[in-house]
Amino acid sequence: MLNEYLFMLMLISAWPAPAEVTNHQVISAVTSEQTQPLSQTDAMIRLKLLNDPLSPVVGAEQPELKIVSFVNYDCIHCKRLDTSLERLLKAYPQIAITYKLISWGPEASTAATRRALSVWIEQPEKFHAFHHALMSDSGMDNGLRIYSALHAAGISLSTYPLNTQNIIEVNKELMRRLHFTGTPTTIIGDSVLTGEVTYEVLEEAVNTALAAAKDEKHLAILTK
Repeated sequence: MLNEYLFMLMLISAWPAPAEVTNHQVISAVTSEQTQPLSQTDAMIRLKLLNDPLSPVVGAEQPELKIVSFVNYDCIHCKRLDTSLERLLKAYPQIAITYKLISWGPEASTAATRRALSVWIEQPEKFHAFHHALMSDSGMDNGLRIYSALHAAGISLSTYPLNTQNIIEVNKELMRRLHFTGTPTTIIGDSVLTGEVTYEVLEEAVNTALAAAKDEKHLAILTK
């Protein structure tokens, strides 16, 4: 994983300057439960969405459907959505969720996200527990909630966090290219769900995407 980390940082440095996104029809959301079509994407964006080894993945090892969710540990709506995403993972063992971790503000305010990415790179088997603990915190200060999450995941404090700020910046650039304006934003099949959508909305999107992948009626962009 560390070798992949170094390789991907080399790719990050080659990421081209922001430009208008072409060949897709995603627009920014104006309501909390709006679905949007995502039928085509640039090859580079598709790669970063589906096959980025620096983005944490939980769920099935060989999923029938890959979900991508842009989340922020300081976002109350992301924390509420996480409960529904966890429920999805239990109800649909054939799916996986890729988390695109986002943080806003100065580097000091991104400590939890940077630590989460470090955990994924160094101890990926412990990421899920660490992530869930961060999403479940009840307003603790940054240092305390990180310590609490490390303890919950059984991670040694001696582990030195890698410099993962560049990964966060790439995720934010990916959001800009897709015209996503905030978190949480969740991609399921060829639909984009913005905001704190209900479990029922998530489940309907999952069932639609799984059926489309099975029937091969159209591009289910986030299938394996």
